[in-house]
Amino acid sequence: MEAELISYTLEKASPKQKIALHRTLYGYEDVSNRGAYQYQRKGLIDTIKGKKLNRGVFIIPRKHKTSIVSILRKNNATIKTLPIAV
Repeated sequence: MEAELISYTLEKASPKQKIALHRTLYGYEDVSNRGAYQYQRKGLIDTIKGKKLNRGVFIIPRKHKTSIVSILRKNNATIKTLPIAV
């Protein structure tokens, strides 16, 4: 499988952008009615069959590279990509 290893940092991003990007990429837990209901909202990495390796590092299929990189750039992330074969 053709894949991309993507590494990013958010040094230039605001706190609001950091939280929004993290929720978009990795998902979050949604709680309603004072904790009576809990929902796990999936992130973009999960939906495209990617894998989080470490903080700010993940592997995704190569065909999804452009969409992920555009989201990262929109949130002022410094990005490094490396093509790999899995």
